[in-house]
Amino acid sequence: MPGHILIVDDDRELSGMLGEYLAREGFDVASAPDAETATSALAAREPDLVILDVMLPGRSGLDLLRELRAARPRLPVLMLTARGDPVDRIIGLELGADDYLPKPFDPRELAARARAILRRAPNSTAAAGVRSVGVWGLHLDVRGTRGAGSRGGSADRALPHLAGGVR
Repeated sequence: MPGHILIVDDDRELSGMLGEYLAREGFDVASAPDAETATSALAAREPDLVILDVMLPGRSGLDLLRELRAARPRLPVLMLTARGDPVDRIIGLELGADDYLPKPFDPRELAARARAILRRAPNSTAAAGVRSVGVWGLHLDVRGTRGAGSRGGSADRALPHLAGGVR
């Protein structure tokens, strides 16, 4: 299920530690220290999730969030902040952040929140292994079921039979 995450934080030490942790958790991670670099990274490769710090040099994380929502309304964004004021979190959520995590935080909580957001993201490559059959969801790793030159794996052949039996 893990997908591609872009971390946008000017704290290079924190960004590096988070990137290493999330990579060990199976995520593909890129980082950007500011909004301009993040914009370039987004143009080069669309992430499944953006982890975005509020306080960035130049354009703030909230400014970048506004731009992301205008250009990519379905791109999931998890905001980070060192500010403890609930008003900051409320503003971020009202601007369209999917979740908000105050610093300091446990990296396991960040990874858990990232997975939860990606499970709900409709266009996420991380959620691509989920197939729906009526009200049922099947979590399949179809990549491992196809051999070279085959048209479909055992999971693809089984899915119509399962769908026929579920009413």
